[in-house]
Amino acid sequence: MAEAKTTAAAPVEAAATYTAAELIAAAPEKFGVSLDVATAALRMAGKKTATVEEAKAIITEFANREVK
Repeated sequence: MAEAKTTAAAPVEAAATYTAAELIAAAPEKFGVSLDVATAALRMAGKKTATVEEAKAIITEFANREVK
């Protein structure tokens, strides 16, 4: 009989989570927006921690909002 080989699945790495202060400090370099825009976006979203991907989505949506 042939032996069935089992392979262990590669462990899924959790995305790094950063504080709002860390994300805001890196905003000009990472997201191309001013510190003020990043601060307002994260505060409006109520985020104290987020991954870079989450923060980018929040900040981009905030920056592209239509002003009424």
